[in-house]
Amino acid sequence: MTDEKKLLIVEDDNRLRKTLRIEFEERGYVVDEADSLATIPPRRYQYSIVDMRLQGESGLVAIQKIRSVSPECRIIAVTGYGSITTAVEAIKLGASDYLTKPVDVEMLEAALEGRRISRDENSPPISLSQKEHEYIEYMLLKNEGNIAKTAKALGLHRQSLQRKLKKRP
Repeated sequence: MTDEKKLLIVEDDNRLRKTLRIEFEERGYVVDEADSLATIPPRRYQYSIVDMRLQGESGLVAIQKIRSVSPECRIIAVTGYGSITTAVEAIKLGASDYLTKPVDVEMLEAALEGRRISRDENSPPISLSQKEHEYIEYMLLKNEGNIAKTAKALGLHRQSLQRKLKKRP
């Protein structure tokens, strides 16, 4: 068995993906990248960092795809729009940890190693708009991503829901 630390970064933000690649290569990882579900290589990995929102695709599907090829892979789900619902789903599907952005490389590497670095205690509390977005995410997941069905369940017009989703806290 090789001592290489093979890492897959699944992130649709090019700049962030490239930055993470450089940072982890400097730390001794062999890194592959993917910006969508279609570009995830069918290879075995020890580690993976997966963004939960990939240009309209779900990171939950990416977790399943990675897990099917690499059942032992330590997958870290990362999102800018964290919610309890997606965290639970990500863990159920095989993610080892779930972190909300902003997250630095030290926190990511600690999570990959099974450790936890606590955030600054002075970080701001979750805003009302973030809580609203979390509930919308929950309803979207419950309605299997169907915007019209979710809007109806929330008592909103479909266009209003789409505007709220574009705005994001």
